Amino acid sequence: MSQQKRIVIYLFSILINALGNSFMVTASIGSAPWTSASEAVAAISPLTVGLAIIVLHVLALIATLFLGSRFSWWTIVLSFALVVLFGAAIDFFLSIHQLIYTPQGLWMRAVYMLIGMPLISLGLALYLQIGFVLMPPDYLMKSLISRFKSTSLGATISLGIPFVIACLFSLIERELIGIGVGTFIFLLLNGPLIEWFQQLFPITARPPKRTSS
Repeated sequence: MSQQKRIVIYLFSILINALGNSFMVTASIGSAPWTSASEAVAAISPLTVGLAIIVLHVLALIATLFLGSRFSWWTIVLSFALVVLFGAAIDFFLSIHQLIYTPQGLWMRAVYMLIGMPLISLGLALYLQIGFVLMPPDYLMKSLISRFKSTSLGATISLGIPFVIACLFSLIERELIGIGVGTFIFLLLNGPLIEWFQQLFPITARPPKRTSS
């Protein structure tokens, strides 16, 4: 696969991820952890969900640097640009939902959740296979895994951070914001769905560079 196609698929994966998140936010049954934290921040501030995602991702990047991870300035700039694209895309798709249709009944909200969840997993499956530049929460997860020398512990802590943020702001507002059944279903099914999509849509590895003998 050519480099140009890989870049197109990479950007497509970010947009698919954002679209899936917009469906889960619109469903209001619980979102993916970082998105649920962003919903909570947006609920108590003038920020939109997309802008709140950008703010939280920047904080995640700062936390990663404090944990000792080192990146080139170019990687930091690209990761930030990726977050801006992701946040802006979520706000765009949310505005489309509000313009066209916002489900009210529980069954349609459940349908929206069931549409959004696999879209997020598909986006992540493509994004992780190509892996040009990661978004800050993914760097934070890798840093925590390295710090604690445990994949399960590092991954749990990295997902626990946005969950705690959402819980704290929900307590302030005295209502659950962004957290619900959908959050726990997402945590349960996201991993298996990513693996399934990676098997369904494998990205051809870049051929090794030929060396002259």
